[in-house]
Amino acid sequence: METTRIEIEQEFDTEKPIFLEGLAGIGHIGRNVVSYIAEHTESERVGAIYSHHFPPFTMVNEDKTVKTIRNEIYQLKRDGKQDVVLLEGNAQANTPEGHHEVAEKLMGLVDDIEASQIITVGGYGTGDVVEDPSVFGVTTSTEKQEKHSDAGIEFDHDVGQIVGVSGLLLGMGEERGYEGICVLGETPGFLLSDPKSTEEVLKAVEQLIEVDLNYSELDEKVEESQDILKKVQNLKKNSPSPKQENQGQSGGNDLGYIG
Repeated sequence: METTRIEIEQEFDTEKPIFLEGLAGIGHIGRNVVSYIAEHTESERVGAIYSHHFPPFTMVNEDKTVKTIRNEIYQLKRDGKQDVVLLEGNAQANTPEGHHEVAEKLMGLVDDIEASQIITVGGYGTGDVVEDPSVFGVTTSTEKQEKHSDAGIEFDHDVGQIVGVSGLLLGMGEERGYEGICVLGETPGFLLSDPKSTEEVLKAVEQLIEVDLNYSELDEKVEESQDILKKVQNLKKNSPSPKQENQGQSGGNDLGYIG
């Protein structure tokens, strides 16, 4: 029995597209960035990936109907600019084996659409309040780092590993000769969703794939999240406690992410 499958419901109409991935992870940055782009451009859904390795639950929609766990695939066909194939979703695999299986399936898709490059998006948890989040980058080679720096992406950082599909796609892509970059938004790690970091990463990815986005829908969420962070910061100042081991500081501990 096939445990991971990609179902394509509509033929791709793209030529040498950028493959852009963003799934659920720390601060939901990857998923929120790519889904925002899909919703605010003329992207059209073409299929989905399903896996027995995804968490064992069903999503309940606002209208109280159900939706099985899946990752959605979109295409953005453009004149005069590079086409984009987008992958976004609300779940990743539960096991190392599952992560590798899903990533292998996705690399098969990358090969099939003859992607020109791979861009993956995630979050980098620091364990600390982050008022002005940075955007970090990791690439398959050093040649394009200077160009990517123009998009506000920093390469002087302590990211030591990229867990999940965001890292595996970049690594597998490098082995197969694909150019690629992983874009990581700095985030505390304890926010279920981090709109401020999402916005900063969106601005960087916006330049990488050449789209124009309206951020008005994010503004209110960003303001709310900043209020929460200020309250957390005040609590920390007023209630000092000994530093705990493995609390997720940058440099390789558990929170130091991941996509």
